[in-house]
Amino acid sequence: MATETAAHKGVLANAFKGNIWNSRIRSANVRAKEMWLGYVLGPFGVMLMYSVVNSYYNQYLTDIMGFTASRGAWITIFMVIFPVLTKVIDATTNVLMSRLIDSTVCRQGKLRPWFILALPILVVSILMLFSVPVASPQLQAVWIFISYNLFYSVGYTMWNMAYQLSASLSSRNTDHRKNNSMAGQMAKNLGVGMISIFFPLIMTSVGAMMGDNYRQSYLACMALVCCVTVPLTFLQYFYTRERVTEERRNTHAALSETHTAVPEAPFVKQIKACLQSRYWILLIILILVYQVFNNLRDMSLIYYSGWVVQGNAYGQYAAIQAKFQMIAMSPMGPGIILLIPLVKKLGRRRSIWVCSIFSIVGSTVALLNAGHTLPVYAGTAVMCIGNLAFVYTYLSFLGDTIDHVEWKTGIRCDGATGALVGFVTAASAGIGQGLFNLGLMLTGYATPEKIGESAEGIALYADQPAAATAWINFSYQGSLLLVGVLAFIIFRFFFDIEDKMDTITHDLQERHRAECEAKGIEYIPSYELERREQEELRRKAEEVRIRELKEYCARTGKDFDTLNNKVLARRAKKQAKKDAKKAKQQAGKR
Repeated sequence: MATETAAHKGVLANAFKGNIWNSRIRSANVRAKEMWLGYVLGPFGVMLMYSVVNSYYNQYLTDIMGFTASRGAWITIFMVIFPVLTKVIDATTNVLMSRLIDSTVCRQGKLRPWFILALPILVVSILMLFSVPVASPQLQAVWIFISYNLFYSVGYTMWNMAYQLSASLSSRNTDHRKNNSMAGQMAKNLGVGMISIFFPLIMTSVGAMMGDNYRQSYLACMALVCCVTVPLTFLQYFYTRERVTEERRNTHAALSETHTAVPEAPFVKQIKACLQSRYWILLIILILVYQVFNNLRDMSLIYYSGWVVQGNAYGQYAAIQAKFQMIAMSPMGPGIILLIPLVKKLGRRRSIWVCSIFSIVGSTVALLNAGHTLPVYAGTAVMCIGNLAFVYTYLSFLGDTIDHVEWKTGIRCDGATGALVGFVTAASAGIGQGLFNLGLMLTGYATPEKIGESAEGIALYADQPAAATAWINFSYQGSLLLVGVLAFIIFRFFFDIEDKMDTITHDLQERHRAECEAKGIEYIPSYELERREQEELRRKAEEVRIRELKEYCARTGKDFDTLNNKVLARRAKKQAKKDAKKAKQQAGKR
């Protein structure tokens, strides 16, 4: 529901004023329709667009446009430098965009309007990316740099910054926020998975219909992606709602606080404090290395499918990639189910270094057996299982390291840590792509040259230099082999913060208790404060549910007690199952 803002000055103050732009979500609670349409299906369009550019644009440049070392040293320099430079620009525009969002006073909210405003930029820029003109290499390079930055640093930044904050502003209820956030992660994983499996097959089919004119087929596929993205992004806009923004704009009385807020330390002071914690330093280094190597691996997938999995099989890379992703990556689903009890039994740290052994063994087997399908598939599957513990738990140590910094220095470093992790995540994508391109250029990778067809009608291509295929093999398998080795060493011998967290948490609580007593303020532990807040939020959510159900029954003539009792019966049944499971677990511990 839109609200009138008191101010008429500010970013977008006079935009989206008509009722036609109002959210279609009316409920004060987050319901299934909002979660599925606004946070799963709606974002899928831009996620699809982003995944296509992230996964396939580099191949478009090297294999379709011929941006390889054979065209001159400056092309080599361009292919290495421009991804890194773009991500530096991207990091800068992220900061600017965050300020724009904070300054947005639009009637429809501070986030939702940016979904719509980003859309034409994304559509235009992605079509520009895949329609590089036939011109001099210098003019083509300028075109690529402008359109690439228009897509990533402007369009996607506008959409993504708003999207990342949308779940947190959707409700005060943390359960609702968590559900929306998990739904968003589902959309992201769904987009990446579908792109890696189905898009290459679509590409080759469209290319075949266009007589193997892959420049035109890429552009046609991008137009198709735009046709999917535009309506889905409008769906995202109309089926999300910023309840927290509405509340802040409509609330004139100050909220009561249990204690006086403590100002945060300056950014530089936070960084100096962070550098006194070896755990914080190790984790930041690990995040940087993992993000760079993970991007290196993602960038090499298409090349790996065409030149390594079955040797020189570039004419079948689409089918190989789809099969490879479906079979080699399939253990990751069941692996998550096995990971949960493993982490409960061993803890996060021990789970990571035990699983890293699987990752090292699997990657090594696949790396040493390039061209031999069975060991490549089997090794990759083992590597994926081993990598699960690290991927799903390493960021959970961020809170621990922040607490350790506070315990050691008395300074909270949430802001500095968040800013640095965000910068590392953005920069690592450019570093990974630039590093991969550097390897391609130095090893003599050439634009694929078609030399004929097999008896089955499959296109045959000239071999790449052995050094180039070795680099592609290393980029895909060797990258996570190195991550596995690094994770094993760090978590096995150096990163024992998990064993110290009980002491750190106790000491911090005692400090805060003493500070509160000195100020004459009641000390409430964070877990108790959270429990009270959750209890109050559940009470308010229940009041809203009952009110809306009564309004529904009044409109439709249905019996309130009958419908309400059905809801309560479902809750009781669900709670009984939880209680029985808990009792069984407690009995097993005796």
